[in-house]
Amino acid sequence: MLTGAICHVKNDGNLATRMVIYPQKASFVESIKNIIRYKDLLVLMSKKWIKNKYEHSYIGLGWIIVSPLITTIVYTVFFGMAFDVGISRKMYFLFIYSGMLPWLFFRDVFLEVLDIFPKEPQLIKRTSFPRIIVPFSLVLLKLVEFLFGLVFLFIVALLVGRTPGISVLVLPILMLQIVLFSVGMGLLFTIPCIVYRDIRHLLKFVVPLGLYSLPIVYKIGVVPDKWIRLYTLNPMVSVIQASRSILFHEQTPWYLLAKGMSISLFVFFLGYAVFARYEKRIADYI
Repeated sequence: MLTGAICHVKNDGNLATRMVIYPQKASFVESIKNIIRYKDLLVLMSKKWIKNKYEHSYIGLGWIIVSPLITTIVYTVFFGMAFDVGISRKMYFLFIYSGMLPWLFFRDVFLEVLDIFPKEPQLIKRTSFPRIIVPFSLVLLKLVEFLFGLVFLFIVALLVGRTPGISVLVLPILMLQIVLFSVGMGLLFTIPCIVYRDIRHLLKFVVPLGLYSLPIVYKIGVVPDKWIRLYTLNPMVSVIQASRSILFHEQTPWYLLAKGMSISLFVFFLGYAVFARYEKRIADYI
């Protein structure tokens, strides 16, 4: 259900009528039903984001692999000299890449959710659909990119003689946790970033630095014991540790995963509550 407000705008001496569409407030269950009801729109919007991002580049979807690959190679060369993680250079590449994939998913979803509403003002103001569809359409795009990267990771792992362990079955749980945390953070900061644009610029500078606060280029063992409880409050720590256990046959950190999932659920529902409260005003803010 949606409501509309009619605005009159002076245009060359004539009155032009413009309608801005406002969504009615929906409960969480209703929002889930709306996402299912508008699944075709969800897929259509995801295809639009993919087309906009890769259409005019020479290698197109190849950038899904090339971009994280180049980043990982650079990190392998430079941080391989700085950190002694007790493994070969080939294994160190897998070590970084297995942590880089979930980090890139979180970073991109979080930051792009903040941008998507201001970039599509006419879509938001003139079209009747649940606004929660927009951030989840970005999630579909990033899931496609993540799956491409995951396939490449497993191919490289097989080439160097490293086969995934039984803990590969935990991947769906890891993806659910990343989606909840990244979307929750995006929804939590969407309204503040639309109203106060400086917050968005600040987050675009600060969030990428978060890579160095995670056990991507170093092992979690270098973190002092007195800080480990605070350090593992970041759900991405448990995701990275669990994803790494798949290739390096380590024990799945179930305690960390439970802790990370609890925090991710809290962040998601908090973000959704803030977004749902101000969803009706998005069209006015942009």
